[in-house]
Amino acid sequence: MKTPQPVLCAVDFSSDSEAALLWAAAQAERDGARLIVLHVVHDPASSPGFYRKPSVGWLRPMEEVAREMFTEFLAAVRERNPEAAGLLRAETMIVDGLPSGRICEVADEIGAGIVVVGSRGRTGLPHVMLGSVAERVVQVVVAPVTVVKARNGGDQ
Repeated sequence: MKTPQPVLCAVDFSSDSEAALLWAAAQAERDGARLIVLHVVHDPASSPGFYRKPSVGWLRPMEEVAREMFTEFLAAVRERNPEAAGLLRAETMIVDGLPSGRICEVADEIGAGIVVVGSRGRTGLPHVMLGSVAERVVQVVVAPVTVVKARNGGDQ
């Protein structure tokens, strides 16, 4: 029997990415596949090289804060969803770069069977100005893509 291809879920710590992670965990569990949770550290133009964690007033190296936020995000999702057994076996990855491109690259590198992303569903000017990571991933990645939106309308 062939080993199932991994499920790749990209997260940005939003409620939409939490919904995507829960969907991906359930899919990985059904398929008996590895679940790989990816966060792309994006260098924001307003403070290059640094993230500012909301609870802390000073700037710290991006990757350090991103790792901490990633750990806290996963712990919170696991705590809120103890029935999601697939989350306990999730593997994590952090890479840097532009999110849509790096998600596609990682999907190719690991041979993902499916890519799961959350969508904030921006429309109008915000969509034109910011674009959509989910939209770009759907257009570029070779694997099937599932886009998940939080039931509550997600983060704004």
